[in-house]
Amino acid sequence: MKSEPAPVATALVRATGPVRPWDDVRFQKLWLATQRREWRSVALLGTDKSVDTLPIAELLAGLAWSYRGTRSCMFDLRDLSLRLVDYHVREVKSQVDDGAYAIIALRSIFENPTAAPIARSADAIIICVHLGDTYFKAVEKSVAEVGSERVLGSILLRGRARK
Repeated sequence: MKSEPAPVATALVRATGPVRPWDDVRFQKLWLATQRREWRSVALLGTDKSVDTLPIAELLAGLAWSYRGTRSCMFDLRDLSLRLVDYHVREVKSQVDDGAYAIIALRSIFENPTAAPIARSADAIIICVHLGDTYFKAVEKSVAEVGSERVLGSILLRGRARK
């Protein structure tokens, strides 16, 4: 029986002062948690409207550069229309084929259904959960929709959600 690594949950907290992710132990742990499986593209999938995945995608893109020294690109596909899904899947693939690491920011599948096919096209998915605002059922449905085998883990966001 093949043993799979357990999903990782990492908490992000609001930083005070200038953030230097390469020096911050919390961010180092976050990055190392994403490295449990090989990936060239990762989708950050929100689980409800209280989760903004864009700042997390920006952080991961910076960490990818800091720790891998390899070009990374970030795609803000939170408001993607159905008409452009195939185009953006090809764009992400093109960047990856060109040697970049792609980080994709998505809304929840409940806010924007196009998040599901985009997330499924990525090598890996990180589920983004806002503590105190996200219902467990929403997380379960999100994971079922995109495929549990692709999920690297989750990022737990603390603090007051912006609605």
